[in-house]
This record gives sequence, C-alpha cells and structure tokens, in this order.
Amino acid sequence: MWKLDESYFYQLKNVAINRLSPGSVIIYLVGLCLYSLVILGISTMVLWGNQGRVILGETLNAVYFSLLIIFLILAGYLSMCLISEKFLFKSQKFGTVVMVVYTLVMSIEPFFLFYLFSLDGNGNKDDGLGLWFIVVLIVGFIQFMMYFALVRSGIKNGSMKEAGNGLFSGNSNLKWIVVINGICFIILVIWLFFITNFGIIEGCVIFLFLFFAFIVGVQEFIVLAVCKYRFQAFSVTYEEATKYRTKRK
Repeated sequence: MWKLDESYFYQLKNVAINRLSPGSVIIYLVGLCLYSLVILGISTMVLWGNQGRVILGETLNAVYFSLLIIFLILAGYLSMCLISEKFLFKSQKFGTVVMVVYTLVMSIEPFFLFYLFSLDGNGNKDDGLGLWFIVVLIVGFIQFMMYFALVRSGIKNGSMKEAGNGLFSGNSNLKWIVVINGICFIILVIWLFFITNFGIIEGCVIFLFLFFAFIVGVQEFIVLAVCKYRFQAFSVTYEEATKYRTKRK
C-alpha cells in the first residue's frame, strides 16, 4: 500500500476534501477531546474525590498520567487550530495522524475508568477484571490487524480506484471477519456477566461496542493519513479553502 500510486486511492480524495477535511478532522477531535474530558474528569474524582484517594500501583498511575498528558497535548493542539485557521491548514497532516492515534487511545481509555470502579480504597483488584481487560486488548489488536489486512488487500486490488467498490465493499472475507468480531463481542460480554455476578454492566458493554467500532473506523483514518503524507492532492491549502468559501458566497 505504501508504494501504490495515487490512482489506487481515487475515491478517498473526495473524502479528504469534504467529509474528512481539515476542519472536519478538528471537529471530530474536539468531540473526542470532550469525551476524554468526561472520562478523565470522573477518573480524577474517583481517585481524589471526597471519599478519599484510591491508591494505585505504579502501572495504573503511569496509565492515568499518560492519558492525562496525551489529553493536554491534544487540547493544546486544538486550541492552536481554533485560534489560527492558517495553523490548522499547515498542520493538517499532523492533525490526521493525531486523529488516528487519539481514536485508538479513546477506544481503550473508558476501560480505565471502569477498572477504577472495581477497586477498593486500597487499590485491590476485583475478581478477574484485570485478565478480562488484557484479553479485550489482545482480541482488539487481532481484530485491528485483520481489518487492516483486509483494507490493505482491497486497496491493492483496486477497491479505492475510480471504478472500485469502496474500502470494505466487495470483499468476500469481510463477512467472516464481522462474524468473528460478533462472536468475540458476545463471548466477552458473557464472560463479564460471570465476573460481575450478573451485575449492572451496561456501561462496560457500551464501551466494548465502541472499542470494536473504533477499530473498524480508524482504518479509513490510517489510509487517509498515508495519502496526506504521500500525495499533495489530498491536502487543502488555506488559500484554496479561502477561494472556495469566497465562490460559495
């Protein structure tokens, strides 16, 4: 995929200019940033709330502060983009990479909050949730690689050319991956029911669904990031955007 010419990504060009234009990418990142703010805000309340601080081990502390630092970096970048439109367009390649990275971060960040709720004040673990989270990450990584291989193979076969069927359409292996994805989801939910003794787990089930959804959605973002760095036609300059807005008026 890294050595294919621009014609192999023809259908994505319109997406890069419209649905995933620099402005649209920023709007998407603002949404993720607000989502992260809620997750980290609740996590902070759990850790340092009125009921006393939950004691975490070194690993969980490192995870918490890593998520916090990533959030602050994203918030700083978005602030610069919102203040200066020129900066937004000049940094659009970087913004696309940020979109990929933060989508993956936000696919797993909610599980950190769910895990915190399973700890007591001494930071003791629950019955098996840690192992469940590890399995979720392993399954997610395998699913990610399967979808990536599917997309990569499709692009090589011309799925995104002018006469192609689209990023996922027309691939005979897609239905099998979706079936595997669904089976993994059901097994993980059933396992979670047993871990929590059939407790209320709706929130974690929603997080798990979003986790798998982000894994699928990020595939298009990855291909777009590659195209942004390889082909000038996938980037919109500040001058071009200004001329386009002027014509529309």
